[in-house]
This record gives sequence, C-alpha cells and structure tokens, in this order.
Amino acid sequence: MIVLVIILAVLLAVSVVFNLKLSKNKPPTVDSVHAATREILNHDVGAVLILSDSEQILFYNNEFEQLFPKIAAVANISEFPALRKLFSAKEYVSEELSKIYEIRCEFLDEDGSASRFLWLTDITSHYKTNKNLQELKDMADAANKAKSNFLANMSHEIRTPINTILGMDEIIIREATEKPIIGYAENIRDASTTLLSLVNDLLDFSKIECGKMEILPVEYEIANVLSEIMNMIEIKVANKGLEFTPVVAEDLPYLLYGDDVRLRQIIINILTNAVKYTKEGSVVLKVDWKEAGDSSINLIVSVTDTGIGIKPEDLDKLFVSFERIEERRNRNIEGTGLGLSITKQLLELMGSDLNVRSDYGVGSTFSFVLKQGIRDRKPIGKFREKYAYSREKHKKYRTTFVAPNARILVVDDNAMNIAVVEGLLKSTQIKVDKASGGLEALDLCAENYYDLILMDHMMPNIDGIETLHRLKEMDGPNQDTPVIVLTANAVSGAKEMYEAEGFIDYMSKPIQGKPLEEKILEYLPENRYVLVEYDKVEQDIFSKLWKSIADEITADYQFEQIDVTAAVESAEGSKETFRFLLESFRDNAAKNKNDIITSYEAEDYTNYTIYVHALKSTSKMVGALVLSEKARLLEMAGKEQNIDYIKESHEEAIDLFDKLAEEVNDYLTKVKPESEQE
Repeated sequence: MIVLVIILAVLLAVSVVFNLKLSKNKPPTVDSVHAATREILNHDVGAVLILSDSEQILFYNNEFEQLFPKIAAVANISEFPALRKLFSAKEYVSEELSKIYEIRCEFLDEDGSASRFLWLTDITSHYKTNKNLQELKDMADAANKAKSNFLANMSHEIRTPINTILGMDEIIIREATEKPIIGYAENIRDASTTLLSLVNDLLDFSKIECGKMEILPVEYEIANVLSEIMNMIEIKVANKGLEFTPVVAEDLPYLLYGDDVRLRQIIINILTNAVKYTKEGSVVLKVDWKEAGDSSINLIVSVTDTGIGIKPEDLDKLFVSFERIEERRNRNIEGTGLGLSITKQLLELMGSDLNVRSDYGVGSTFSFVLKQGIRDRKPIGKFREKYAYSREKHKKYRTTFVAPNARILVVDDNAMNIAVVEGLLKSTQIKVDKASGGLEALDLCAENYYDLILMDHMMPNIDGIETLHRLKEMDGPNQDTPVIVLTANAVSGAKEMYEAEGFIDYMSKPIQGKPLEEKILEYLPENRYVLVEYDKVEQDIFSKLWKSIADEITADYQFEQIDVTAAVESAEGSKETFRFLLESFRDNAAKNKNDIITSYEAEDYTNYTIYVHALKSTSKMVGALVLSEKARLLEMAGKEQNIDYIKESHEEAIDLFDKLAEEVNDYLTKVKPESEQE
C-alpha cells in the first residue's frame, strides 16, 4: 500500500512539473499548480513540498502547511532554514501534532524547471506497531533467557544428586559379590539413567532451539558405537520380553569419521522409541553402507519394530515437540515427547533426514542415510559374535591403567561428589587429595605439585572459575597444571565458556568411571601411568577363540612364514578380516620393498629407519612374527646409528620379506574367499 502511495505522489508531482512547463513564460508561483492537481495532492497523500531549482516554493499542500504554518509567509526556502534540514534527514517528529514522519526527497526534472520534491509520510502507527513488536521481542528474549537460566539451574540441581547415585552405584556393582545386591544396583543404575536421559532431552532441545547445537566430527570405531548402543538397549528389550536382532554388514569399514556422540544418540533414540511402543514381538536394527565417493560412505541405518504402528493422519504429529500421538492410548509410556523431534533435528544438522514407514497395528520402520568419512577400510567382520565375546570380557570391571606415582586434586564443596570420584579411581591407584572449596584448594596448590586438578564450578565463597584465575596468578608449582572442570551445568555454550576461562577440558556430571578414566589418561603425563593388559582369564578365553579359527584356516593352507593364531588375533577373530589384511599386504608389498631397498642403497638411513618401522607393524599384523622382529631390530639400529648391524642384516630382512610376499600371494590365489566357496 505504501509503495502505491509513493508512486501516486511522484506521478502527481511530475504532473505539477508538466503544468509548469506549459507556462514557462510565466514566473513560477504557488498558483502555477493546476487546480485539479492541487486537489489530488491535498487528499491523504502526506505532506508535500515542491521547489524550483532556485529553491523557490512552487507548491505545498494543506498537510504540509499544518506541519509548518510559517510556510505561507515565505517564497523561498532560504527564508526558512528549518525546512532546508529536511532534505538531508530521514525522519521528522512533530511534537505539536504528536506524529512521526518518514522523509523522501526526489529530483524530478533535469532541465531546471522544478528540481526537488519533498514528501513526508505519516508513519506514527507503523512506529507504534514496531515499538510494540520490539517490546514483545524484548519480552520473548527475556523469557528465553529466563528459560535458559531455569534449565541451567535445573540441570545443576538434578544432575548433582544423580551424579552421587550413579557414581556410588557403579562402585557397588564393581565391588559387590552377591548376585541379589548386584541386581538391585543394576536396577538403580537403569532408573537413574532413564531420569538422566529425560534431563538430557530437555537440554538438547534447548541447544537446538537456540541454534547452539554443535556437530563435532572425530575418528571413531563403528563397532564401539554399536556395542555401546547394544549395552544400553538390551536391558530395555529384556525387561519387555522382546527379541532384539542387530544385523550389521560384515564389510562395513571399521574406522569412520563423523560425530559419533550424536550418531549414538540418534540410534538410541530411535531404538528406545521402538521398544516403548512395542508390546510383543521384535525390534531389528540394520546397519549397512554404500560408497559415497571422496573417501566417504553413506551409512544406512534402519530400525523395524512390531509395535502399534502409526495412523497416516498422525504422521505429521510424530516430530512435534512435547506431543505424543494417541495420548490416551499411550498415557503410561514414559518420556518427554522430545526424542524423535531431537533426532530429526540432529539428522538435519548432519545433512540427513529421518524417514518413516508404518502400518497401523503391524509395526513401523524408521531409517536414515548419513554420510561419514572413512579412515580405515578394514571390515568390521562378524559384529554379533564379537559383541558376545566383548560382553564376556567386560562382565567384571577392569581398569585401563594404574598410576601409583600420579597425584591429583579433586575440588568440590559436596563431600559425596568427592567420594564418588575417589571411589571410581580406586583401582587406578592414583593418589587423590581433596579440597572442600576454592580457598582450601589454593592452599594445597601452594604446597604440593599435582599432575591434574578436577574442580567443581559452583562452590561457595569463590567458585571454580575464580579459583582457577587465582591459581594461574600464583607463584607456585601448579601454574601450568591442567585443570578439568566437573559441572552439572550442562547447557549450550558451557564447554566454550569454560575453555575461554582457562580450563583445559570439561566433564558433565554425572561422572562415570570409564569416561573419567579416559579423560584423566588423556592429560596425565605418560611417565605417570602404565596401561593394564588383559588378565589371564581374559587371555585364556580369547586364545581359545583365536586358536579355533586359526585351525579352520590352516586346514585349507599350511603357512610357514605366518603365525596364523597371531594374525587371527589382529583380525579380531574374523576370517574375512584375516584375508583382508593379507590382501592389503600383497597390494602394498612392491612399493614397501622398493622404499626399503632404495633408501638402503642411497645410504639414507633416516628414511630407512622409517620404512623398517612400518614393516615391523605391517608384518606383525599379518602374523609374520620373525620378519616383524627383524624389522624391529633394524629400526633400533637405525635410531642408534648402528650402520654395521643394518649392513649385516638388510639382505636377511629382504629375503624374509620375499618369502612372506610369495606365501601370501600363493594363499590368496589358491584359497577362495568364503563368499565364493560352494
């Protein structure tokens, strides 16, 4: 509407100029404007002023005269300085009329008969509307800020007791020997995990809503992600008496690049939803893949259930936040109604989408295709069998490292939180000092050196951030000690905020044993810890497994250069992976051999050491233990500049290499892959 008025006003002004042109021989005056044009310009088009090139006033309408009554007494704008300012302004406020005007200035003619047209449009109502909208926006922003503060406080208040419950419960599971006690503890863990997932849903929803959800790609092993998913979902499935079947492509590359945390969350959300709405029958998880080019794949994931299904008219409601389909029928099903909404939005952030096919009363299938990078094409192998073995392996807790010479400081005003951390780290043998607040922590840091400090954020007197700042300013042994913040304040932007304050890293409560050990291991100096190898019982279990598979392989071919059991262990019990490793060795053998020989002949012992180092690893991976040991000795000689040993042993190593390459090629030629055997 405003644009139409502008066009009309300009056209009318041009008509004024035209009327003036018809009377060029007469001096320009206000009366020069045609009567009809004057009538139109005086009818609800705003305040209009037209000047000649010499700034003589040619025309003004009634509304302009109401705004500037003195205009009637002047003939040239030079006599009215206040008007001249309007030509360089954008708005004019009339306090007498309590109105706000938008100003437009146009040059109407180039031959000098009329040079400028000034038009003031009343925008008072628009201004008031915009002001009201701004006030509403400010109110909405304030409400959002209040909501974020509420979520932050709720996160802290709920996560703090959950941290104690889960931490103490994990210690009970580790140390208890009576089956009923372990069973009770596992039930506590399941209930607490469910409560925690509800809090996480609300926080994730808040992050997505604020546009602060981040996708953070890293290298990850897909088998580990799937194993963790299985561990979490199997209990839910068993409690409902359902059958759960994972179907994972055996040739799926094992090392991928993407956001494994969000991938895990997406699949768990879909599986949890399937279990909730399935009373009897089964839930099937399928994981497949296709090439996507550029060293990447399309990961294809689907979950099929025999649940209640979804009516066609309810499909649009499926991803609406806080809403459940068939509320009356499903009133006893737990959850916030956010899981699928969050899942869909996470997939969209990752360039994918969630697809749904459902037959009401029969079941549903949820699926997605997600592009992921490839870091290693070694196939995953038989996932279900490996998962079964890994469950047997991890039935009893085993720490990943011991560090009796390491010393850390845990700072928290809640004694139970300190007890949880201390209990979870008991098996690592780390010496743990404790401080109940920031001031006590600073006193301890002034007297003792710590390899790592774990510090709570929200504490009385001085909080964790202020404590860290003071620590950095102190002249003491811990100015450069890495400090990890432990906090229940897990809202969007928290990680970035803590890093900006100077913390080396961030852990969200509730603190769990395995992630805590991994985080400490990441920042503990290497000379302070020793990694724990398999214990004897675990080693016996796996040795029997690898030996049985090795016997199956040697039944088809007798190797001389390869310890098949060692090779099968590298392949994690998979015949397909064993063959894949041999194929990789064969395909790269010529280049690897040439690199070693060329650097030797050029007496380039620096690169020679690098190449035999690689040979040490690749030969050990395929079970060529004799060659691997020879390569290790050559590598050591290269590092020590023992050129005599290299010259004495080089030909022997090349001879072993040739024999291995010949044997590998012979096996791959004579023995067909299982998929091609009848």
